[in-house]
Amino acid sequence: MSAQSVSIAAMFGWVVDSFKLFGKNFRSLMSASFLTLMLAVLMMVPMGIVMGISMASMQSGGLPVGAMPMAGNTSLFITVYAITVAMSLLLFPPILVGWLRLCQNLDNKNAVSGFDILKPYKDKQLWLRSIGFALLAMVIYLAVLGLFVLAFSGVISEFTQQVQAQQLAALSGSAPPPPSFPLGFLLAYFGFLGVAIFLQFVYVLGFSEISLRPTAPIEAMKQAAVGVFKNAFKLILFLICTTIIFYIALLIVGLILGLIVVVFSFIHPAVGAIVAAALFFPFLLCIYPLMFAGHYFMWKSIMGAHSPVLANTYDSTLSV
Repeated sequence: MSAQSVSIAAMFGWVVDSFKLFGKNFRSLMSASFLTLMLAVLMMVPMGIVMGISMASMQSGGLPVGAMPMAGNTSLFITVYAITVAMSLLLFPPILVGWLRLCQNLDNKNAVSGFDILKPYKDKQLWLRSIGFALLAMVIYLAVLGLFVLAFSGVISEFTQQVQAQQLAALSGSAPPPPSFPLGFLLAYFGFLGVAIFLQFVYVLGFSEISLRPTAPIEAMKQAAVGVFKNAFKLILFLICTTIIFYIALLIVGLILGLIVVVFSFIHPAVGAIVAAALFFPFLLCIYPLMFAGHYFMWKSIMGAHSPVLANTYDSTLSV
């Protein structure tokens, strides 16, 4: 299926459609969000334990000035971190697939459950395809990063030396040298930022493609790149506008919730902490449904036109 060029109005429609889908299927999407958050926390438990033990041991022995918190257990930290990354790469892609298929089934008015995000674990081919795409995306990211480092190694090294000199000056109590940003470093930074944004759009579209159609990872990446190229300028404009709107909304909501927490903190700090958790945790749970719904509607608009609807393979019996 060839990628489509869509209007900027249709792109803002993705946001509207995402909120509509969320509002009509609040319970299912919130339960899926809670399940995702709990799985992510469980995945990070080993790393948290290692960091807690290391910090406690270093504090009991006295933390030297300028020392890094994990300096005494670098090998253990690297080992646990590598295991965590490997496990995330193996276990989280199917959950992302489950989210996209959940959004598609909700959009198609199929009966679903929040636990349906775990269904892709039962499909071995889909699981392997999602991991293959994630590995392909990681290789591309690393290759692009390596090319930028090679191309701008001189200015990057110069900037790193400036940062190290300022840190040494701060530790010794002397006046730090005035910072400067080489023109080459700024070009490298904004160039890499632009390429990273392009790759992120490609990744979102490509992963949605392998999730919702039996497309091979390389072919999905090619189709997604074509789709982003066809809509590059409009996607950048859409990203800028939605980012500004998001931060303004986040600032307003944060101020209101923060004011409520401050008022309850006058009663007792513990009461304020409880109210903060009660207010911010639901707000956090809303992020996943809106994010994945937005990804789904972007794929549907750019790459899913006239696509055959996947059969609802979710045999849901839990009303969650």
